[in-house]
Amino acid sequence: MAATALTLGALLTTALPAAAAEDPGPASRCTPAVHVLDRLPGAGAGSWGSESVNDFGAGGLSVGQSAGLPAYWTGSTVHRVPLPSGYDRGSVAAVNHRGLMVGSIQGPVGAAAFSYRVGASAVRILPGGTYAADVNDRGTVAGGNDSSDAAYLWTGATLTRTLTVTPGHTRVRVRGINSRGTVIGYSWYWDGVSEVSGSVGLVWPGGTTGPGRQLKPVEINTDTDWYPSAIDNHGRVVGERTYDHQDLAAETYWDAPYTKDGVQIPGLPAHEGKGWLNDISPSSGVAVGTAMFPYGIPPITPIDQAQIWPGSGPLRALPSLAPDGPAGAEAVNDGARAGGWAYDGDPYDGAGTPHPVIWTCALG
Repeated sequence: MAATALTLGALLTTALPAAAAEDPGPASRCTPAVHVLDRLPGAGAGSWGSESVNDFGAGGLSVGQSAGLPAYWTGSTVHRVPLPSGYDRGSVAAVNHRGLMVGSIQGPVGAAAFSYRVGASAVRILPGGTYAADVNDRGTVAGGNDSSDAAYLWTGATLTRTLTVTPGHTRVRVRGINSRGTVIGYSWYWDGVSEVSGSVGLVWPGGTTGPGRQLKPVEINTDTDWYPSAIDNHGRVVGERTYDHQDLAAETYWDAPYTKDGVQIPGLPAHEGKGWLNDISPSSGVAVGTAMFPYGIPPITPIDQAQIWPGSGPLRALPSLAPDGPAGAEAVNDGARAGGWAYDGDPYDGAGTPHPVIWTCALG
């Protein structure tokens, strides 16, 4: 697939195409393009991890973080999510098609899960939570509390369910929820016998009330960990398998009803050996993520590379802002738009600056 990046100057002066034109249709072909969004000012601007588009809503709305602060965009225009007193950083993790945003904020007073809608004067703190990871179109919010090792569901401002796990599971972390109410995450697991423990994927099927079920396989004895990242409305889960002390990773997916082992996908040729899938579109089966290279940093090894997977066949690279600028994809929608972050130069020599970005026509 052709992956030609525009120059940064052109990107900064080019309007983001209208959301209605996202899908060119099956008979059309287009060229993937990366678009830089506006950034917030602030003390956190320019630091690694400070800028990212993390999810898409309806009508050109996207959400994430800018300058290390929770933010959202209408088109390419950035807006700050108002923070309550005692909080000075955070991120919007997800938004549903009704405009309900969720995420986490941190500051001197601690950490909190929150929800927010455009136009509200303040965020709504979700009781008991330190993070909210996802929200479905029914308005059910999935997240938890890292301090108490608990996983929760909220509706509105009400904690409606504590997600349980079987004995041996600790450090539970929720990652996603789909329209059917199926929740995915992972935990640290020890079987009570083995000399080591490790991370395993978990799923709480929608419509059930039992503890989370383990995604297969479970390989805590082989220096292998599993980290599911997102789930679509058909039940496909994407994530990664890490091994060799997490120096290596493989893009992986699981399909409902989760009776079979996760399937690993060959990575991009230049980066094969370390890659993640971070998100999957609600219905079209397209997934995105980031490819890296094990055991080193550029220029000795390739830069981080944003990537997209159509749901079958090989992974494809997404265009970067600069030949030496790393990039990563964190979100994708059904209209072939991907979101994430990209540098306009090499951050390892101090020349690059991070930007929140959207790729249009990401599948080509």
